[in-house]
Amino acid sequence: MTKKIYYWSPFTSPVATVQSVINSIISLQRFGKGKFEPYIINAVGEWNTLKKNLDEKIEFVDLSSNNALFERNKSKYGFLKSRFYYWYIFIKSFIPLLKILKKNPPEYLIIHLITSLPIILFLFFNFKTKLILRISGLPKLNFIRKILWKVGVKKIDKISCPTQATYDHMSSYSFLKKKLFLLRDPIIDVKKYLKKKNEKEIINDSVKNFISSGNYFLLIGRLTKQKNFLFLLNCLREIELKNKNLNFLIIGDGEEKKKLKQFIKNYNLEKCVKFLDYTNNVFYYMSKSKAFILTSLWEDPGFVLIEAGLSNCSIISSDCPNGPMEIVGEKGGFIFSSNNKSSFLKIFDDFLKSSSMDKYKKKIIVKKKVKEFSIFRHYLKIKDILN
Repeated sequence: MTKKIYYWSPFTSPVATVQSVINSIISLQRFGKGKFEPYIINAVGEWNTLKKNLDEKIEFVDLSSNNALFERNKSKYGFLKSRFYYWYIFIKSFIPLLKILKKNPPEYLIIHLITSLPIILFLFFNFKTKLILRISGLPKLNFIRKILWKVGVKKIDKISCPTQATYDHMSSYSFLKKKLFLLRDPIIDVKKYLKKKNEKEIINDSVKNFISSGNYFLLIGRLTKQKNFLFLLNCLREIELKNKNLNFLIIGDGEEKKKLKQFIKNYNLEKCVKFLDYTNNVFYYMSKSKAFILTSLWEDPGFVLIEAGLSNCSIISSDCPNGPMEIVGEKGGFIFSSNNKSSFLKIFDDFLKSSSMDKYKKKIIVKKKVKEFSIFRHYLKIKDILN
């Protein structure tokens, strides 16, 4: 019997978790042999652009046909804007989601983002559907939150944790322990990687000339406070004094873009730093770079870090929670203390002085580790849970 699975993952900006949802569905379709019928719930049109550009066919359940407000403003950034759309999605989706769960209930509802809405619905209404919650990070439960969790967890069938650190942290709360399981995010699609690896990238002349020598370091991610790119630029002021021939390519877009560009202009770093708003093939740039640098203040687990490991790219990473140390570790990469300038400068210098053999050994360690995040490994775990 085919099991209907709904994924609830509305987003205010396209974070990496969105790709995890897509890959989870691909894993069920590719390896499930027709046992599962997965859908993505499209709450207010947030998936409209993405679903037009998907490589594989994925079915959607649209809650609303009038999404003009979201479509008109989705590209704008900022904390207040994202908070507004959080509540906009919550309010507009309340009744439509309730109707679907009552009239056409799936066997499972897997929730990733803006999880408060489905949890509240499950608290006040009885459904035939089983609820699976994905939780990330290291949430601290104060007295009030503990009470809320103790009430809410009764309606949740399972709680998935994407990293061992999250699982260990949440296991410290005895009332949650029986519901928890470790489920790595399905980040690596080998089929897609092999295809992308051999594709030619069309790039503009300024970026092409910038990276042609292969003497560049790569940073990828949303230009937000979390990714901490300003920290790298501050360090670069000292690096550039000693190493005039090193370049840094930043791929991404976001609310801090203007601030970062102004910093580069103020400190005359235009010659050694370039921006690329978007690429459909990160593997192209990873394979040609000297190393990938992760400066984040937190991750969970760090999608682009895993892609870098798959691409045989050397990795310089902060030891931020909640993923880099599991993926890379001290033996697999060049690790610096998060947001610590002196630590970064020392580790960066260690990288420049390290031998090719040392770099090669570290790459092998990381490549073995990142296989845990393949869509096939994900399928082997999730199929047991759904069965």
